[in-house]
Amino acid sequence: MDFLGELKNIYNDVVEAPITETSQQIRIRNAQQVKDLFNSLEIEIKGSEHLPYERESIFIYNHLHNHQNLYVAENFQITLDSHFISSVLYSYYGDPGIRVTRHALPEEIYHKIYYDRLNYIRVYSGNFIPQGADISQIKEANKSFYQRAKAVLDDGRALICSPEGNSFATQDSPGPFKKGVFSLASSLKRQPKIVPLVLVNFDGLPQETTYKLQVMPPFKMSDYGINSPKDPKIIEVAETLNTSYKTWVDHLSIDDKDFKVEIELLKQKSQAKQNQKDLIVFYGSSTIRLWSNLKLDFPKHNVLNLGFGGAFIHLMVTHFEFLFTGLTPKAIFLYLGGNDLNLDLSTDEIIAQSKTFVEAIHQRFPQTKIYHISIKPSLERQEHLHSIQAINHAMHNLTKECSYLSQIRLFEALLDINQNIRKDVLLQDGLHLNTEGYFILKALVQQALEND
Repeated sequence: MDFLGELKNIYNDVVEAPITETSQQIRIRNAQQVKDLFNSLEIEIKGSEHLPYERESIFIYNHLHNHQNLYVAENFQITLDSHFISSVLYSYYGDPGIRVTRHALPEEIYHKIYYDRLNYIRVYSGNFIPQGADISQIKEANKSFYQRAKAVLDDGRALICSPEGNSFATQDSPGPFKKGVFSLASSLKRQPKIVPLVLVNFDGLPQETTYKLQVMPPFKMSDYGINSPKDPKIIEVAETLNTSYKTWVDHLSIDDKDFKVEIELLKQKSQAKQNQKDLIVFYGSSTIRLWSNLKLDFPKHNVLNLGFGGAFIHLMVTHFEFLFTGLTPKAIFLYLGGNDLNLDLSTDEIIAQSKTFVEAIHQRFPQTKIYHISIKPSLERQEHLHSIQAINHAMHNLTKECSYLSQIRLFEALLDINQNIRKDVLLQDGLHLNTEGYFILKALVQQALEND
């Protein structure tokens, strides 16, 4: 793939758009094109479970340089990180949001043409103010940022802004945060959620790196007792968040495709489990990992959560002995196969891997009851629904052959009477379960435990 060529096509599509097209039409098409481009690359998105239901949120991010080889026009680069964010929001919310971008310098003709067509909110950035510029004009222009940003949020749309006002290399990111966007959030009567997005490697070439984005838990300024843009604590919050960002960037930069860091933490958790009596272990991917109320949901049972995010079957196999050494589980609940749909595997291969793993667990723990939680239907994986049903059906058939195996029929429980996926049981990302979804899963597990 000619990555630079595709970027140039995206640029040309904007600047050559018919004058009859609205900025919103151009922004939507731009986001779709960027989404298609990044879908052909190796990317990682983590923490999508933290995306708020409220689209009218402020999404902040650490702004990264572009690689020096990625100029789409004279003296102009399409910022990969911010464009990627818009494409992600478009995927999850159906709207790419409105970004805050800097004004172009007089010589940055192509920069001005491009962003004029997209009609984003423009501000003057400290390092990009024209020589001899009228200071009062600059202040007035930046003041209008608050008015237009408020209008964007009032319109129920996302606002995308970097608190730095500049870009940095991944290893130097983030730069110092300015207080502007935090003052904006503090000034609004109905405070929006602020969603931190952490980015790494967007300053590299796609063939040499993996572009990564992680969504962190959102917050409101009122969470810190701040309800006025004049509150002096705003600076302290910005500085604290900036420090957190440095840690987040460092952690996200680590190449940990095998989840070794997360697995090591789970091992410590496993070793600390002194009470082995009637132990029930839940093992699998994010559906297990995010079951934060597992102990509260089963107060009469001795449960242990060994879920890790993004788990593939082969990684669950790889880490099984390491995590389960020293444990004597009475029962193991497995959730597996969902993430493998994103790999270059056929349905039959996923079924074969699932069966082999279940049989291996039985060999290791012959007295242990194994429960297979069927792969849930999700909006994020609608194109895989037939494969999901085939995998679930095959595993259900296996329960007829193996007395030690039962299935938790989660898939069917998350469909409505018309056999459509229930949106009310999923988080905003359309993939992970919300509280209602876990309530259903809890009831199914409880029923299985009572029946056995």
